[in-house]
Amino acid sequence: MDSTKRRMIGVAVIVCGFAVGMAGLLNYFKYRSTANGIVKERLLVTGRSIDSSIQSSLALGLQFADIGTLPGTMQRERATDDLILSIDIFDNDGRMLYSTDSLRMGRAVPGHWVEAARKADEEGWFTEHDDESAAGMKIENNFGLTMGHLVLRYSSERVQESIHAVGRQLALGSLLMFLLSAGLSSLALMRVMSRLERDVSAAEQALRVGGVTGSLAGSARGPFGPALRQFVETVRQADSQITELRALHRGAK
Repeated sequence: MDSTKRRMIGVAVIVCGFAVGMAGLLNYFKYRSTANGIVKERLLVTGRSIDSSIQSSLALGLQFADIGTLPGTMQRERATDDLILSIDIFDNDGRMLYSTDSLRMGRAVPGHWVEAARKADEEGWFTEHDDESAAGMKIENNFGLTMGHLVLRYSSERVQESIHAVGRQLALGSLLMFLLSAGLSSLALMRVMSRLERDVSAAEQALRVGGVTGSLAGSARGPFGPALRQFVETVRQADSQITELRALHRGAK
């Protein structure tokens, strides 16, 4: 009984660990997917704000490359979100037109940006490269022609750090939940097994008393006394009948 109790408690602990572990993993992956989606949508909201400013300037008859207020607008939008490293605008040929980082004005636009911008749809595009990622969108005029592409460069490392921090909190919470559930299930099993052990011991004692003494009075002391008395009496009657039949058989010969 003790070995059975230990095995059942071990199975209960394993089941609790599997259930809590799977729940923790599902919550982590769900949070990671949601967090990445929120970050991308937040960047696109900033990009749409800049695009609205551009459309307003174009409506006044200004050329896209000559919007004097655009650099200031980009700087203000970048300052509202510390996740953004820089905001860049390049044309269809990959030439940098505007950037909040003056050092990037003389650099070539990354090739994967240009490739992603060409394949992008109306919802925008995203790229992940090394420790820097980018979210971009098209800039179109009133006739639906693409004049350039707006890119918000952000630190994917910071996003991953925040996700990992939440993951550590989920892991700690899952560990505490596992310990609690395993402890409660073990206590419940120990209580149930103790009651079962008492019932089995009582049954064994009743059978042992009835079998050892062979007396009806002794068997009556157990909870199975009436059944034992009837069983013993039936066996005795059957034995007597068999003895009589054997005697008749010998006499007939």
